[in-house]
Amino acid sequence: MFTTPSRSSVVLSASVMAHPDRRASAHRVLAGLAVENARVAFDPEPDGPASSLRSARLAYADAARFPGTHHLVLQDDVTFSHGFVESALTCLSHHPDSAVAFFVEWGSRTAFLARWAVFTGACAVPVVNPYVPTQALALPRRLALDLARFLTEDVEHGEADDEAVRRFVRDRGVQALVMVPNLVEHEDLPSLTGNSGHGARHSVCFAPEGAAHDSSVLDPPRQLPMVGWNVGRAVVVDLHHDVPATRRPTLDALGEWGATEPGLRAALERAVGPRPYPVAPDLLFEAWITAVALGAIQEGHWPGTVRPLRGRLGEPSVARALATLVPGALRVFADPVALRRRADDLARLVLAAMEYGAAHCPPGR
Repeated sequence: MFTTPSRSSVVLSASVMAHPDRRASAHRVLAGLAVENARVAFDPEPDGPASSLRSARLAYADAARFPGTHHLVLQDDVTFSHGFVESALTCLSHHPDSAVAFFVEWGSRTAFLARWAVFTGACAVPVVNPYVPTQALALPRRLALDLARFLTEDVEHGEADDEAVRRFVRDRGVQALVMVPNLVEHEDLPSLTGNSGHGARHSVCFAPEGAAHDSSVLDPPRQLPMVGWNVGRAVVVDLHHDVPATRRPTLDALGEWGATEPGLRAALERAVGPRPYPVAPDLLFEAWITAVALGAIQEGHWPGTVRPLRGRLGEPSVARALATLVPGALRVFADPVALRRRADDLARLVLAAMEYGAAHCPPGR
């Protein structure tokens, strides 16, 4: 019979992948981690083309330097939750054979699954992005060494490290998970790999106070509403066949479920009230209908889980998961700092949308 390893059987080593220009930040991360078997892996060609691959190869190969069961690779611009290492060891004991990420950014596809995990009580979600988040990623030691070889021998031209990791885990049949709430936050340092145009990439639900995770993994529904952060448009993704041709405008899907555009716009106007948000109305509508669809699908897949959320607004993880949806989805179109100042209002706005969806337009009606 299969037995999950105990936390004490997990032995962690770590590397911080870094560019020499961020030496101070990298050593801050290393010191904050406080793991004995750990070091910084600097880009060996810092004047070469912008790429995280060179330092990533070294960081994963560092697993050979240290004894242990798992190797954690961190980027040089992260911060940790309280008790990070102990929590990470527990997570790895629950998922000893998986690629385990401790961060996912607030506007990604996987982030929308992470919100459902918070709302329904799961502690991990499968990665559904076309990449694996690599800000804080732990692998079994043998897989870390295998990945280092893969990043040396099998990377496609111009491929980012997180995209290569996604190909690797798929090729090896390895489950990639994100722990929820996140135990790592991503700082807003200038990108060295050409990602400045991606806007702020904060955690979907960072728990600075720390978090306790069990072994539960979200079983996602087939349909996933999201906003394409780079285009500001709401779509429903088919997770069983995620290609552009299968994505539907969310407004069309909601129409099939009984909603009308005038009704949706009127509900948004009532929810916003007299104090408008610092974002274009049409963009806010895209985020609103995404939250409506999230509530509709959640109520269909996990009946009875939307209504209790209003009574759970005092739970930090619930409030954060709600409040990050709009700034994460619209970060390149609106000022995320200004939006985050309205975090409490945004949490209530998104919740109102989810409640509307659960009450008025469940799929299959």
